[in-house]
Amino acid sequence: MRTKFKVAIAAALLAMPVATIVHPVDAATKVTVVKLKKSDFQPYRDPADMRKMTGTYWKKSSETKKAYPNLRKVKNLNLRVSILGNRTYVRSGKKVLYTMYSSAGRIVNGKSLTPRGTYHTNAYHPHRFSEALYPVGWIGQLYLFHSVPTHEWSNEFVASETHKLGRMPASHGCIRLSVRDAKWLHDHVPYHTKVEVHYK
Repeated sequence: MRTKFKVAIAAALLAMPVATIVHPVDAATKVTVVKLKKSDFQPYRDPADMRKMTGTYWKKSSETKKAYPNLRKVKNLNLRVSILGNRTYVRSGKKVLYTMYSSAGRIVNGKSLTPRGTYHTNAYHPHRFSEALYPVGWIGQLYLFHSVPTHEWSNEFVASETHKLGRMPASHGCIRLSVRDAKWLHDHVPYHTKVEVHYK
């Protein structure tokens, strides 16, 4: 119950349109402003070259200067998903090699639609499926990494969903990535790569 309560609170904070909470101190004039930082829900700090979430950032690589790592040469390769942090980390052991904006399953009744736990990528790697590009399966063909969503069997992206990337859990359970990040992962991640999914 405590976990569900904490998750519900965290989800509510992430969903707030304004990134501040105002607590009255003196009813006459004074207020105390507490800033909410999404980094509070992330296990790692964003790198200095993290792309700003403006314009068509959701089409591009999440980092602007660092090259994608060569996944075939990474020891103890794993993908670490932070549902509430809206990030997916490419790691060697526990060392972060690359940080990607992501959006996991939205929060319903205090629980994410994305299952938590440890999984592995599988052989499901088609070019696309009905509602997104570059899928990579990690629970059969049901739970995937993929691009931000498209209209059904279209190359046109759903405008109302694209700018949720990196900002909030928004999917039906899959892990959304930017178009560029999704294509890179699709083309280069080895089969049976470990995937760890956590709330934070």
